[in-house]
Amino acid sequence: MRRVFEQSRNLFLSRFIITVLCIGIVFGLSGCWLKRVDDEDETKDVKVTEKETTDTVEATTVAPTETSAAASVEATETVPEVTTTEPPAPTFTNTANMYSSYAHMMSFDPATGWAEFDYFDILKGQDAIDWLVEHEGYTQADAEAEVNDYADSEYVYKNVNPQLRIADMNAVSITMMYDAGGTIVEVPDSVALTYSEFLTLYTAHPELVVDGDFFFYVTVTGDVITKVDQVYWP
Repeated sequence: MRRVFEQSRNLFLSRFIITVLCIGIVFGLSGCWLKRVDDEDETKDVKVTEKETTDTVEATTVAPTETSAAASVEATETVPEVTTTEPPAPTFTNTANMYSSYAHMMSFDPATGWAEFDYFDILKGQDAIDWLVEHEGYTQADAEAEVNDYADSEYVYKNVNPQLRIADMNAVSITMMYDAGGTIVEVPDSVALTYSEFLTLYTAHPELVVDGDFFFYVTVTGDVITKVDQVYWP
């Protein structure tokens, strides 16, 4: 009886040990499998992290390049600011001999303010007699008789030089026989006009200014015309 009991106990212990060993083997294999899965997951995480890092680096690298390219295009397409410089004011030079004289105003340019004058001489007395003899075919006696019979306002007109002189009307003193509105003043007085008033008169009545009924006397100072006076001659 005792022998049977010991055999049963030994058999139970053997089975228990085998069961424990099997369980141990199973848990051991499970741990290895779980570790392998964890390792694979970690490897995947590392690969994903590396890929994300690579994408981030690429995005970081590409974005500034694209931005720089866009900025370059915008800078290229931007129209540069153009700085304009006003051209220098036009100037003129009188090549003719400059002196004070009677003259006709032959033209006026409102754009520049320049007027062109044709000089002439008023000859009286002996100068008139000599001119008639030398240039008009008069005898001495006839020339003297004619000139001596002249009234105070009469004279011999001398104009042999076609060259014109230029005056800047915006820089001279001006007197006219007409006011700015074109009304004739009480003769023999003339009226002073500013350049603006002179321009108004010319714009409305150019025939009263250029080669009209009244001629001018221009005063020259330092080879420059400084005064222009329209003259009443009875």
